[in-house]
Amino acid sequence: MTRPMTGKGSMSMLVILLLLFSLLPFTAAATGSAGVEFSGEITGAQGIPFNQPTDLVSANGRLYVLDGLNHRVAVFDLAGKYLFQFGGDFHRAIGLCADQRGAIYVADAETAKVKIFSPDGGASGEFTASPVGNNEKPRITDCAVSAKGEIFLVDNGNHHIHVYDRSGRRLRWFGNFGENNNEFRHPATVAIDDNGVVYVVDVINNLVKAFSSTGEPLQMLGGWGITPGKLFRPKGVMLIRNTVYVSDSYTGAVQVFDASGAFQGIMQRTSGEKIRFVTPTNMTSAGSRFYIVEQLKNRVSMWRMGGKR
Repeated sequence: MTRPMTGKGSMSMLVILLLLFSLLPFTAAATGSAGVEFSGEITGAQGIPFNQPTDLVSANGRLYVLDGLNHRVAVFDLAGKYLFQFGGDFHRAIGLCADQRGAIYVADAETAKVKIFSPDGGASGEFTASPVGNNEKPRITDCAVSAKGEIFLVDNGNHHIHVYDRSGRRLRWFGNFGENNNEFRHPATVAIDDNGVVYVVDVINNLVKAFSSTGEPLQMLGGWGITPGKLFRPKGVMLIRNTVYVSDSYTGAVQVFDASGAFQGIMQRTSGEKIRFVTPTNMTSAGSRFYIVEQLKNRVSMWRMGGKR
């Protein structure tokens, strides 16, 4: 989860960085020249405000939102109308994903459990991620399911990616602590494209790293900085066709790269105005709709790509 900086020095540095970031000459719009337009926000469910939501996924014609400190998954239609909720007994659930059958997976960082639910929220299974060798208990912060049904888990504490099947059998793992292209320093989130390429947000290395499904390094994008194409504190990654979207929880930007890792631009309004989100984390899309968690603002903001509904 995103942790706010503390101390006057840290806040002063952040203000300076944000000021510099606002002056950067970004040129391309995140979703093409048309940009995006705000269409609404979701701030809670059943009269209970969100409390540090962490993740979301669109599946089954619905939007599932993991409401972190309320220990629930709240479910909405794609226009943001509340439908139902489930869970309530999570400990420190941070990651959320869906498979091609519409099953919903919730990853709990405290217990290392992955709980599986039907599209309507019925419990349908669970398993616990186990440590590799003598490592500590995994701290699972995100998940993604491949077209083959393999479940990729981000182990933020041990700097690994674990791969499991639905029965809870670990198939393989990759990554260790470090700065090389096959290593991580506190990875946070993961996404898988239609070709099975696995994208991992490597937070402290300020990179998004792409791997084959077996863990072979393919490419990296980003790198430390606030200039175009660089990342200061990357947090979420979303894939739409051949485009990679990366949120930065400190600068508030969503930057965009093509499949080769080349920088394409920053998310902006149709007017050309750059958008600065508040501690953005994970993102998802459905058709022309785009959704993003703004964690410390306790909301999901909704946008229309290209100004379309």
